Amino acid sequence: MYTSSIASRARNQSARSFTPRVLATCLLVAALTFSLVSVTGNVAEAAGPVVGSSISVYITCPGTISFALQTASGPCGSGNYTGVYTGISQMPVANLTSEFYLASASGGVKVTFNLTDATTGKLLLNGVGYGAIDGGSCSSPSLVIATGFTTSANVINSGDRLEASLNTTFTGTGTPAFCAGGSDATLISFKTAVPGSAHPLFSSMLNPGKPAQTMLLGYEGVAENYTNPSGVAITAIVQGVVKNQAGNTVDVLSSSITLSPGAEVTAFLAFNKYPSGSYTVTVIALTSSDVPIAAPVVAEVSV
Repeated sequence: MYTSSIASRARNQSARSFTPRVLATCLLVAALTFSLVSVTGNVAEAAGPVVGSSISVYITCPGTISFALQTASGPCGSGNYTGVYTGISQMPVANLTSEFYLASASGGVKVTFNLTDATTGKLLLNGVGYGAIDGGSCSSPSLVIATGFTTSANVINSGDRLEASLNTTFTGTGTPAFCAGGSDATLISFKTAVPGSAHPLFSSMLNPGKPAQTMLLGYEGVAENYTNPSGVAITAIVQGVVKNQAGNTVDVLSSSITLSPGAEVTAFLAFNKYPSGSYTVTVIALTSSDVPIAAPVVAEVSV
């Protein structure tokens, strides 16, 4: 699969100058899937830069969670849901949109939830939501959105066991049930920070291939393959620094790529018009915090 800079190239052609530019970067988004997990350490202990990510946790019956939306829906009771997390180490920092779909009751409800490290007893996050519900079944549930949310500075590490607690305080008729699966699925979704120690430079992120000069849709440029060995999706900016034989930078090219876990993607960097001659193109993949997530590679090209 090719991801190229051709579309933006035409728009930006007149704006380009042959002087070095600050390397732009893009957000590394890790859509982690998660069976409740545990956590040790804190962000102060993790050396290196920090990038942003997120986690979405779906409950499944009985008593477990999933990182992937399940197709089968059904009611689940209040209580604890547990599982083991696998993925890059990261720390909860803020709520995204935690949603609780409720059925089997009519009245006013307060939902309280937390996520705890079952091994160390450390709290990762907790929150609360309020609402009026009138849901007869999970095929037509009521929705309560988290209105309060706090996080701790504890890092979620791969292999940790977490415990999520979902409970209700209710006034009305019936007993509220949390819905799981389908389009109306209870989930806890939160932003995270990924400490630099979780991904040292050029390690455990993207594996680069050998760049090559090629043509794509009538444009000449450099193609570079990347594979994603991690268990999370990764989005990055691929930058190409073009230098002439005198070692002067004449252009900086860029292309955005997104790789699902285990995927291989080809980034294509289209050339602008350069004087005839030989050039080198140094290609590297970066995050939005200017963190390299693949070793730089060099292509020798002629135009």
